[in-house]
Parts: sequence; structure tokens; C-alpha cells
Amino acid sequence: MISDLKLGFRVLKYAHALKSSLAIGIIMGVLGVAMCLMGILGMENFMGGYFIMMMALFLIQLLWSVNASNLVQASPMKKKLQTSVPAVLSAFCMTAGYLFVVLTEVIVGCIRPDRLSYICVLILFTAIIMGVIMLYSAICYKYFFLGTILFIACFISCYSFLMSGTEQLAKLMQSDWNCFVLTSILGLVILWVCGVLQYFISLAVYKAPMSKRAQMATLRRQL
Repeated sequence: MISDLKLGFRVLKYAHALKSSLAIGIIMGVLGVAMCLMGILGMENFMGGYFIMMMALFLIQLLWSVNASNLVQASPMKKKLQTSVPAVLSAFCMTAGYLFVVLTEVIVGCIRPDRLSYICVLILFTAIIMGVIMLYSAICYKYFFLGTILFIACFISCYSFLMSGTEQLAKLMQSDWNCFVLTSILGLVILWVCGVLQYFISLAVYKAPMSKRAQMATLRRQL
């Protein structure tokens, strides 16, 4: 697992549009933190976690841009670079992003302890969407349209449930730090389970050809 993670970060230096992708990822991260901290004003929203998730997603996209190269396609490392390495890198990046969201929400919770139940709902929803993204990334680089349709369906369902059920879920959760800790741990479990599922899905679709549609527009023109 550690070797896969090291390999993933090592090959990122060969990724397409590395500098611009990292710059956009940093901007996404800054926007995410700002939106998470809006909860201090009683304006909790999922977009903070979403932008931080996008920052992690950019690294995953960079790895798959390397996988699209002829060098990887002809390499004996191809299977590992398209199965275990993306799964471990995704799990690591999404976990780091999730913990960053949790940390910012700790700050919000310390200032607004009366909003802890709403914060717990947002943390749980963030973990679920991150997990869905991980499963999506296992499919979309092989079957782009199928993966995208399934992702949109899951995202709309989850978002609609959040919009309609936030108040009800917040009432079920206690507005205290015990509930916050338990929710944070549950979120981690969701991410790690999705990481394992991502690995097994990637094994199942490994032999399918890479989908050009899943790559950046600038890279598609070169494939």
C-alpha cells in the first residue's frame, strides 16, 4: 500500500498540465476553506467540502493523464498503475481532504456549538459524496458515459436528500462533540470502504481501453 502511494506521487511529475492543475487545485482548496468557515455566520453549506474534494480530485485526474500515455500502456506496471495505485492515491487524497474539512468544522463548532448537529450532517454528506467520486473514478476512465450517468444519478439523489432532509437529520443528531466525533469516524469508514470497492471495480474494468472523453480537452487532442 505504501509502495503504491509512493509510486503514485512519483509518476505525477510526468502528468499532463501539472502546474496549471495544481494551481487550480490550490484555488479550489482556498475557496473550500472559506466556504466551510462561513458556518461561523450560520451559513453552513456543502460547497466548502465540495471544493476541497475537487482539490483532491485534481491529483487523481493527473495520475490518469499519465496512464493515458503510450509509455504506461506498454509498461509491465500498467496493471498496478490502473488498479491499486489509483485506489490508494484516491483513498489518501480524499481522506486528507475530508480531515481538512473536519478540522475547519471543528473551528466552526468551537465558535458556534449550537450548530454542531448541522455540521455533523454536512460532514457525513461530504464523506458520502467523496466516496461516490472515488467509485466514479474507478469507472469513468474506462467507461466515461456510463460512469458519468451513474455519478449524476447518485449526486442528484444525495443532494436532493440533503436539501429536503437536513432539518430532520439534524434533529436526530445530538448537538454535542460526542456526535461530532462519531460522525467524523463514520465518514472515515465510508471513505476507506469506498477505497476498497474502487480497487475491486478497477480490477473488473482493467482490460477495457482508456476512454479519451475522461481526459482533459488539451490531452484528448494529443491522443
